[in-house]
Amino acid sequence: MENTIDRKKIENNLKVGPSPHIRSKRTVEGIMTEVLIALVPPIIAAVYFFGWWVFVQLAVAIIVAVFSEFLYQKITYQKVTIHDRSALVTGTLIGLSFPITAPLWVVAVTSLFAIVVVKQWNLGLGKGGIGRNYLNPAVTARVCAKIFFTPFFTDWVLPTGFFGGPYGGVDAVSSSTPLEFVGHGAQRVSAKVPDLGGLFLGLDLGGNIGETSKLAIVIGMLFLIFRRIINPKIPILFIGSTVLVMCFWGNFNLEFMLTHALTGTLFFGATYMATDYSSGALTPAGKTIFAVGGGVLTALIRMIFDFPGGFGIAIIIMNICAPFIDQKLMQRIYGHHKRPQVKFDRQNPNQL
Repeated sequence: MENTIDRKKIENNLKVGPSPHIRSKRTVEGIMTEVLIALVPPIIAAVYFFGWWVFVQLAVAIIVAVFSEFLYQKITYQKVTIHDRSALVTGTLIGLSFPITAPLWVVAVTSLFAIVVVKQWNLGLGKGGIGRNYLNPAVTARVCAKIFFTPFFTDWVLPTGFFGGPYGGVDAVSSSTPLEFVGHGAQRVSAKVPDLGGLFLGLDLGGNIGETSKLAIVIGMLFLIFRRIINPKIPILFIGSTVLVMCFWGNFNLEFMLTHALTGTLFFGATYMATDYSSGALTPAGKTIFAVGGGVLTALIRMIFDFPGGFGIAIIIMNICAPFIDQKLMQRIYGHHKRPQVKFDRQNPNQL
């Protein structure tokens, strides 16, 4: 009798409701906020090296991104979603993807393209918006900008501190990217490339303002891993596979291998762009294939195709392949001979 009463008390305390029954406290707003926090170290490094003009460049990119998303959704009678802060993250990534000498109108056009054409319009492939993008907006926009506005990406200047130079922190001395000296089929490091310590810290190194200091990027990466926002194997395998290919290409030259790892967009992109939920792979095995494939493609594009900035193209290729990778590598349900043929809901990356 006593056991029956206890069982009834337990049953009365049970809550009945529709699935899902396992819920996460994480929200899109919370995730985007933590990504913005992780971008603070690269922003601080950019300001330290290139001066206060960094704030102007970031402000233009962010304002255009947020306002264009708001205006597009209003015009198309969609729910306004700027509160989810995803446009803020995209604008910040765009702002950090240009040299300090880039004209503000180029930054604005790139930010507008990222939000309206890639994110909201989804390149005409269907309804866009957060969680529905086949291609990463920031990566796709910067690749297009590099194609159409090449001089503004290659005309770099050396940093001289917060107050120096015409832009508040740069000298008027032109500087080539280190990839120009170790790419194009090279198998050794040119004397014109800064030493490994300088490449890691970003000292006397021209480039896109958010990508020069690898130390700052690593701090942001560790924060995202610690907060479990990103899967650590994606940036690690992406960078590692690129380095491994360069190790073989450079006849196991350690300096050549590490120079490639510490130059270009590799660290920045592997941390903040390759880890995007909606445009990347969702299955556990798919994430591995996505990261390794992206790293290998980055190395091959840099060397074989004589295109130093191979990261963006590699990511776009892997973004296109991601749904097919997931379809083939989705876990088989116990008792079934075939994997289920389903269409993934990229707004819910935890579905697996």
